[in-house]
Amino acid sequence: MKTTEKKFDLEDRFITALASVCELQKQTKKMKTHSKIPSSFSSIRSRTCGIQYSIFVFLFSLLLLFSRPLSAQEWTEPMNITNLGGYSMDPDMVIDHSGVIHVVWSYRIEDWWWKIMYTRSEDDGNTWAKPLDLLQNTDLWMSQPHIDCDSKNHLYVTFDYATRTTYKMVYMIVYDGHQWSEPVLISEGMSGSDYNKVVLDNDDRVFVFWAYGSQFMYYRYLENEAWSDFYCPYCDSVDIFAFADGHSLSGNLLHWIGASASFNYYGERLQYYLFDIGTNSWSTPQMPVPDTIQVGVDITLNNDGVPVCVYRNKPSGDDRTKFIQKDGNHWSNPDLVASVDGNQRYQQIAIDQNNDVHIVESLTGDHGTTLFHYKKLNNSWFGQTIDSAGNMCHFTKLLFYFNRLYVAYHKSETPTSAGDLWFSKYDVITNIKKEDTNQLRLKIFPNPTHKDIFIEFENDKQQIIDLSIFDINGKLIITLISETKPQGLYRQLWNGTDKHRKEVSPGQYLVRLKSGRNTVSQLVEIIR
Repeated sequence: MKTTEKKFDLEDRFITALASVCELQKQTKKMKTHSKIPSSFSSIRSRTCGIQYSIFVFLFSLLLLFSRPLSAQEWTEPMNITNLGGYSMDPDMVIDHSGVIHVVWSYRIEDWWWKIMYTRSEDDGNTWAKPLDLLQNTDLWMSQPHIDCDSKNHLYVTFDYATRTTYKMVYMIVYDGHQWSEPVLISEGMSGSDYNKVVLDNDDRVFVFWAYGSQFMYYRYLENEAWSDFYCPYCDSVDIFAFADGHSLSGNLLHWIGASASFNYYGERLQYYLFDIGTNSWSTPQMPVPDTIQVGVDITLNNDGVPVCVYRNKPSGDDRTKFIQKDGNHWSNPDLVASVDGNQRYQQIAIDQNNDVHIVESLTGDHGTTLFHYKKLNNSWFGQTIDSAGNMCHFTKLLFYFNRLYVAYHKSETPTSAGDLWFSKYDVITNIKKEDTNQLRLKIFPNPTHKDIFIEFENDKQQIIDLSIFDINGKLIITLISETKPQGLYRQLWNGTDKHRKEVSPGQYLVRLKSGRNTVSQLVEIIR
């Protein structure tokens, strides 16, 4: 079903008002002809009427502009912030208490010679400082840099030294506001340490974490210029527990998401850890879901202090991005964020001031990689493209700060081409809850349903439309539409069958509408 675009009532009122103005102008001309008022005064009256008419049209134009539905909030044009021409990867980013954005990354000179680089922006990402070589090393592979700042805006950068050698170690350097320190060895006496992380608490204590022997996680902290002993939270366990980059600090509680490996199950499993910094104690690891995962997990807290998590589910074949949140002592059922179009990786999550969930991921398909942004509103996921490349848009880092989202990522066009770091930001509107997050509109009814459902959507312009159904694990069930559609409103029937015309099993299914750079997805439940 296709309908023409609806007229605004405001426009109808304007036509009436415009007719009144025209009539007023006619009466003015008659008065100029028959009135005995001096012609100079009549001319002033005519000009005054003309000015009023112009002002009326101008004000109405503004009214029309702001009365129409808002278009999709766009990310800024991606900006190359390194311009080194080589291969830059593993970015980490922090925004200090003055709003300065700091980024560190590893940069390849040769196959076994990598440097740790740094840049900053003091004007909200509009311009960037020339990249700085932090270590000035002339050999060895330095990698996995991480950065955090204290209450004085001093910077702390940890990194893996001599990556992929038997004597790899974890080091840290500090910027005191004037100069960078010499590297300090953190994992002393523990050759084979890597996968470092750095976290500062509210008292400016510096916690450094790392993996030792690719099995157990260790840490120590710096307080009053003295380093603590070494700690290993789960060394007594027969299972292997690892910390991912995803963590979120609230008061003295550090929420961390990671993975585990065990003889009791195949593949890695998602794990949640809670660290009480005040008592230096750890909770028993909790497995939120039994899904098999790979690298691509992140965690943050919503505005109610509830942990929310995104992870990369990989049972077999393509990846699937899923979302969960903690509910008391348990976790919610996984919410499928995006259906399968290829390999979904490097998932990151953030919560804005409206308590809305934002997820950024890298999606690799047959024709390159797309950096996607998803936002959850009213139980639907709305998606839009941030950037795309012929080869990679990987190694993402996402932050939320004062009504804005910031993302840094690696981008390269071909496997043999240079790959710099790129940056983009997204302004979140504070006072307007935009149900029109993008031009795609999706309505499903009835929901839940015994069999037939109607899927209604609005297309804002002529473009290729893909309307497909997926199961909760991301497997394609059926494609209902895959063709170019003109602008208009459409209604599509799905009778609860798959592409082989067999009835689907009871349960939840994902309806995904894809149009141009945007997507929207929503769950529907089939009951028998």
